[in-house]
Amino acid sequence: MTPETIKRVDNFTDASFAFAVSLMVVGAGGSAADAATLESAVAAIPSFAIGFAIIAMFWFSHVRWRALRGAGDIRSLLLTLLLVFLVLIYIVPLRSMALSFAAFLVGDRSAYRGSMGQLFTIYGFGFTAMSVLTAALFRDALRNEALDAGKRREAAGQSWIWVILSVTGLASAALAMIPGPHFYAPFLYATLPVSIGLFSWRWRWTN
Repeated sequence: MTPETIKRVDNFTDASFAFAVSLMVVGAGGSAADAATLESAVAAIPSFAIGFAIIAMFWFSHVRWRALRGAGDIRSLLLTLLLVFLVLIYIVPLRSMALSFAAFLVGDRSAYRGSMGQLFTIYGFGFTAMSVLTAALFRDALRNEALDAGKRREAAGQSWIWVILSVTGLASAALAMIPGPHFYAPFLYATLPVSIGLFSWRWRWTN
């Protein structure tokens, strides 16, 4: 791809992630016109922070991928556009999760009127799809023949990290489909610091 195309694609990607974060703000915030609204807005801060961190994680991974991939080709372009497409869909269950968590903090059990198991399932599949695509991006970076051995190890390592994230998301989605245990589905994500930490410790990042 030409430098101008790369610049415009990356700008479009950045704008899409920024729009996704804006939707999180709209969903989690609100005007503090009375005490109840203020209470809800304050309770939404932790859930918004979680949602913001997740969106930022995917965005920053795309930035790191671009540094490794360089100009790329039509496959790289299609993967990036698919990532933009998915993040604008993924923000819907992510926002629902954030709003439900914020309502839980203030004791409102009626904020989400659907099935929590269904919500966790949809969210899990969305997280899995985003993670699988990000892993594919880092695998795509290995096609850059200009990468030295260290950069290739980095790209491969990042790809495996996103495979771990994908498997965790898929396991959470599967657990969420089982009545009863579905309550524990989101807690599987709490294992990620351990699994990714162990992998990062064992992976040979440099030659």
